[in-house]
Amino acid sequence: MDVAQLIDNGIPADEAGPIAAAWTSVYPGIREQLTERAKMATALGGDPARFKGLRLELGQLDRCTHRACTQSPPGFSAHAALRLIEETLRYLPLELQGDTHRLAALLADRAHVDWTRAERARAAARTEAGRRG
Repeated sequence: MDVAQLIDNGIPADEAGPIAAAWTSVYPGIREQLTERAKMATALGGDPARFKGLRLELGQLDRCTHRACTQSPPGFSAHAALRLIEETLRYLPLELQGDTHRLAALLADRAHVDWTRAERARAAARTEAGRRG
């Protein structure tokens, strides 16, 4: 993931830089931990599916090819990234958690802005529909 990809996906330039830098610093460690957890689960006779699924979705976000649902275009979603990062935190060693929490904070700020804008757009649409109807 780089700044240009985030900007192309609607993240303002002043936020894209810090998000991309934070992501780039923690993503390789997260991926490595999820791979190790999947191997350990398999070796112990467990089901590695959730670790593999997390790794797959985070990889899609890293390449900006993630789809929040099958109806949406591929791209980067701060909300989806936050959800996955929050889940991943349960599986990370302490040395990765601090930087990952900082990434989560940046994603939470961006997801809140996106949610607020969507709420305002829905309210405006309801108001406009009420005027016409």
